[in-house]
Amino acid sequence: MPENPLFPRGLRLAGLAAAAALLLSGCATPGDESDSAASSAVEGTTDEESMTATTVPADALPGDAGDYTDYYEQELEWSSCEDTMMCADVTVPMDYEDPGAGEDLEIRIISSETGGEDEYLLTNPGGPGSSGYNTVADTLTSAFSEELVETYNVVGFDPRGVHRSSPVTCLDDAEMDEYRQQVSDEQLDTDAAYAEARESAAELAAQCEAESGDLLVHVDTLSAARDMDVIRAALGQDELDYLGFSYGTKLGLTYAEHYGQRVGRFVLDGMFDVSIEAHELNTQQALGFEDALENYAQWCTEQENCAAGDTVDEVVQSTQDLFAEVDEEPVQGADGRTINVSTLVSGFITPLYNQLSWPVLSEALNMALSEDDFSAFQYFADLQSGRSPDGNYDWINSFAFTAVMCLDYPMPEDPEQIEAEFEEVSDQAPTFGPYLGHRGVVCQEWPAESVAEPWDPGLTEVEEILFIGTTGDPATPVEWAENMHESVPQSSLIIREGEGHLGYQAGNDCVDDAVDGYLLGGDLAEGRTEC
Repeated sequence: MPENPLFPRGLRLAGLAAAAALLLSGCATPGDESDSAASSAVEGTTDEESMTATTVPADALPGDAGDYTDYYEQELEWSSCEDTMMCADVTVPMDYEDPGAGEDLEIRIISSETGGEDEYLLTNPGGPGSSGYNTVADTLTSAFSEELVETYNVVGFDPRGVHRSSPVTCLDDAEMDEYRQQVSDEQLDTDAAYAEARESAAELAAQCEAESGDLLVHVDTLSAARDMDVIRAALGQDELDYLGFSYGTKLGLTYAEHYGQRVGRFVLDGMFDVSIEAHELNTQQALGFEDALENYAQWCTEQENCAAGDTVDEVVQSTQDLFAEVDEEPVQGADGRTINVSTLVSGFITPLYNQLSWPVLSEALNMALSEDDFSAFQYFADLQSGRSPDGNYDWINSFAFTAVMCLDYPMPEDPEQIEAEFEEVSDQAPTFGPYLGHRGVVCQEWPAESVAEPWDPGLTEVEEILFIGTTGDPATPVEWAENMHESVPQSSLIIREGEGHLGYQAGNDCVDDAVDGYLLGGDLAEGRTEC
């Protein structure tokens, strides 16, 4: 079986970075489409005639051919769902460049029905691969303020390729369990190891293509952003109000780049730097988690019981030693499943993500160090992977993550470059770097080539937009928010001082009041605000 691309198992270097996957779920474009529509995603070009605020554009983006009228004029058929909410399916073309020739997709949306008539706020929680439907259905009152929920009908959606919206599918539950338990002693330091990793990646790609077909060529970020504009029209909105988190900020920036005249009040929290390439993204995220570990270690040493050590260096070293020991000799969980180093690392990162979870991380670390009990880390890894105790996977987001990342970013093909980049990440981030993998191997074998590149956002048609960064964010480093703020002069920037991923609804009244004040009343402070 091939290895897990979200949390690399066994041949971990062939997988996608666990840090990236975690960030977008909290870390973010396929095929042979290399014409002007694809190049516009890189260059941020727009067409004034086609990008007006009319409901039905003749051509939604430059280079397109086809009639989008039926998609933009569709009437939603709402039905009750989740007890108190309303759901509908929005029909979009699989291929926006030739909408009449191919298959349509159904994008599932859910509305809280808590706000005023025709007051909609679209949201995306990140990923790529995370479910916006679940965010609204399960965490409405914790993810959004009471005032926001009372004013807006908060709308979540599963982007194309995700969960309820024509999901990318590769493995069944039993295969996924087997996949996550693989063990290998190899790294990409020999020709044989590299060949084995390529073979493993090819097996995964073939099975994903067999299960998902042409969908794999059309789940890039630009296509998802175009779906957002169809959703806007279906909701009857001339402008789109949007609150995006983590990878959802990249999705929001992509929308704003191409549909600037339709941007209403946009808040992007946990800013993604869309100008950096894949290796730099991976390196900075790994360094972010190294910083988070040191901050956790400092906190741990100030508690009554920190089994990992009495100093920051001791806690970090204990963590590194624990990873190395399980890498050398995986352990068996209480249910008989193998807990390899990738399970351990993903289970460690999950509670590391948020300072409120640090006491639970300490308990898990104490159990592992003093009792050789890794069940808590296995539980966290299962939680992140979507596995329930009965062995069923509610939604395997790792495959959508892989599909989008391979399409959004050109990846190196030279084995020497892949090995050099991996070694650089491992040297700079010695705790997590060796276990975060390299996307290049998987993307080499993926059945769709990248169609986009990093770009410098101009957002020339956007009058104002709000960015948020957090100083201790391990997944989307605060520097990314600062970089995007500098790139977009008309943006306002809020910097939250604190730990954890994301700033809104994280216990900081300064951030929450600023976000609500803008979304509800249009009040936006210019420049940079420290919170």
